[in-house]
Order: sequence, then structure tokens, then C-alpha cells
Amino acid sequence: MSDKEKLISEVLILAEKAGLYQITPIELSNGGNLIIHLDPHPIVARIATVLSKEDADYAYKTLDRELRVAHHLQSKGIPALLPSDHLDAGPHDIGGTWMTFWKYVPHTPLKPPSPSEAVELVNALSLGMKYFSGEIPLLGVWERTCHSAKRLMNHPDPRIQALLKVFVKVDRQMRLETSLLIPCHGDAHTRNLLPSPEGWIWSDFEDLSRMPAYWDLASYVGNLALFNGVQEPTFMYILSQLNNGSDLEAFGFAITARTLMSTLGNLDFALAGNGDLEFASKQLELAEDFIRQIDLIIQKNGEAP
Repeated sequence: MSDKEKLISEVLILAEKAGLYQITPIELSNGGNLIIHLDPHPIVARIATVLSKEDADYAYKTLDRELRVAHHLQSKGIPALLPSDHLDAGPHDIGGTWMTFWKYVPHTPLKPPSPSEAVELVNALSLGMKYFSGEIPLLGVWERTCHSAKRLMNHPDPRIQALLKVFVKVDRQMRLETSLLIPCHGDAHTRNLLPSPEGWIWSDFEDLSRMPAYWDLASYVGNLALFNGVQEPTFMYILSQLNNGSDLEAFGFAITARTLMSTLGNLDFALAGNGDLEFASKQLELAEDFIRQIDLIIQKNGEAP
């Protein structure tokens, strides 16, 4: 029996103890988390395979906070994926690996949000995060990127070395005024906005962090603009809303940092055999030029009368 099969078996035992039987486990995803639908029940098991292996205590704290954040957002009227109410949501320890139970969201065909709708969804999310009373790690999601950058430091690819030089500068600036950092989802990209029968809902709250202004907005639009260029509609809409030069500069800093985080983190993850190397390599091809274009946009705005 493989490690994955053992974990799924442990999950089924937990479900049976809660009175749920005749389950067909359906794998939905297997990256940083192994995600299993306990069909036919409206329950998803989210197993923190990578995080638990790295630091089990930290994994427990992260998963426990994630459950509390989801309930907090619900209380503020923010559409969010919720923990399962069919059984104890957890966190549960299954052989040294931590996991939680969440509500299953069936595939729902929805029209993608327009640029204005997307920005409204992100801004509402960020506002809801502002009032979360639990502990929020300072630069939490960024610190993980620092570990990735360190592991990539001796990589021979000149494109990686070029990004690491920018990373050092951004990291230094990120730590200058930590009192200005704000509560953020941390990883509010488009794949964490799920189409549901109730509309678009936010998911995956494990990266909750105190980050620079516009971090969630930069997270949402970062890969959209990286892969589609700076003319990408949502990116252009955001720029059109930032009339203040300092706001544009702050957004430019956030999206530069977010691009570095995504590219270096995904590369490190994929090279270790835990991610999508093709996707990470494509990001690497585009990242340096994209960051350069962001710099030009900021400079052009600063020169405008």
C-alpha cells in the first residue's frame, strides 16, 4: 500500500467512526495538499501532506487557523468555502499527517467574473480579513518564499539568478516598515476562487499573512497578467482605478513581489518533485520581462504631469 493509499484509508476510518459508510474516495488534487471527495457525501478531505512532513506542529496550527478564518469570513458575509458540518472538521492527525474536512462544492459552470466584479470580490475578501482576531503570521507566506530562494541560490539557470537579485531588493524593502503590513488571504489567485451553486466563493486560507497593501489584488491578477501581458483586462482595470501615484507604486511593488513569490516558489516546489514543472518553467520564461514592464509602468506614471 502506497503512502497516499494509507492516508486515504485513515480518512475513511475517521468517516466511518462518524457514521459515514459506502464511501468512494475520489482524488480531486494532489499538490501541497491531497484533496479527496468522499463520494457520495458532500465532504472533502484536505490532507496537508507536504506541510505536515516539513513541520507537523506548524501544520496543525495552520489548519486550525484556516478553519477559524473560514467561519470568520462567513460571519462577515464574505462568500467562503466552509468546513464540513457532517462530522468534526478537525484538524485530525492521521499517522503524523494533519487533515481537515470541508464542504464539497460540485462543479458549477459560471461566467468568469468581469474585471470590476473580480476586484470587488478581492476587496471584500481583504476587508473581511482585516477584522480577523486570531494570530496572523507576519510575512508568513513570504517567509516560505525566502526558503525557496535560499534553496535556489546556487541554481545555474541565469534567469533564476536574475530573479534572485530582484528578490533580495524586494525582500529588504518588504521588511523596512512591517507595522504597515495588513491582514491578507495570502494566496488569493483565481484557482482559489471557486464556482459554486451560490456563486463565487473563496477557498484555501492556509496562507493567511500580514503582507503589503494590495497583496490580495496582486495575487489575483498576477498570473493573469504574467501569462497574458500587461494589457490583460483585469490588470488594466486595476491600473485605471489607481489614480494616486503612491497607490500605483504600492500595487507595483505588491505584484512584483507576488510574481517573484509565485515563480520562485513554484520552481522550488516542482524541482523537489511536488509541483507542476511545466507551469513553473513557463512562469520563469516570462517573469523577468514582466517585472521590467511593471517598473516601466510605475516610472511612466511618476513622470506624468
